[in-house]
Amino acid sequence: MTTLIAIPARYASSRYPGKPLVTLRGPDGEKTLIRRSWEAAMSVKGADRVVVATDDDRIAAHARDFGAEVVMTSSACQNGTERCAEVAATLPGHDIIVNLQGDAPLTPPWFVEDLIAGLKADPEAQI
Repeated sequence: MTTLIAIPARYASSRYPGKPLVTLRGPDGEKTLIRRSWEAAMSVKGADRVVVATDDDRIAAHARDFGAEVVMTSSACQNGTERCAEVAATLPGHDIIVNLQGDAPLTPPWFVEDLIAGLKADPEAQI
């Protein structure tokens, strides 16, 4: 079974426009929120592919600059789930699609790994 982690990220948030590109300080220096989220996803064992899903050229360019694969999605997506569904349609062939929100860089890798293991153990599970 192949697993893809999609990180939905949009610039045009009504509560915090541009949030994915905000720089956060940590023990490893200053990095943007989207980069920290991508690094968290990349540390998940068992993920075959990680993509940033966005409709914004600024986020896409920045993500590509640090080495992320980017899937451009429609600006009509109303939330991260719709953005991930569009990724699933654009990149067929993955058995499991994990929606790792672009503002959740502190999600521990083991949490996502356990989720993936649970879905692999029960092929009938849809979510």
